[in-house]
Amino acid sequence: MQENNKKNHANNSATRDKLAGLPFQKASELKKFSDELRFEIWKQLERARLFNEMSKKEDYKFIQEEFKHGLTCKYGNNKDSLVKVFSEGQGIQIDINKILVQHMPHSEPFVETLIRSMGDTFSKAYYQAKGILPSDHMNIGDTLKDLKKVLKENK
Repeated sequence: MQENNKKNHANNSATRDKLAGLPFQKASELKKFSDELRFEIWKQLERARLFNEMSKKEDYKFIQEEFKHGLTCKYGNNKDSLVKVFSEGQGIQIDINKILVQHMPHSEPFVETLIRSMGDTFSKAYYQAKGILPSDHMNIGDTLKDLKKVLKENK
């Protein structure tokens, strides 16, 4: 009997230690929130997996073509790109036309800023399209759910 009490006390102490500093009073609240997060992450990963699968189908090849074309920046009347940010499968590539850059006066800071800006823009759009990063746009359904939840809590 006394041994069971020691085990229960140890378990309760471990639970209290685990909850210390967290916004939860009970382990069941922590588990519920963890399960909700797990579900949200699963949805995001499943979207990414399905996007990858479906974008390889013939009807959706245009998406892969957009990624291959990527973002390009031309300088002056030159037909060649100064900088190109693109993807041909996995990951992102950046091509810099070193010959063209050499002929630009004071090119280093300009090209560095251009590369950073184009890289950030393309990578964000690329990973959002693939479902790896959440989209910037607000989903009206989610907004309404959040609003209803707040209104319910404030009653």
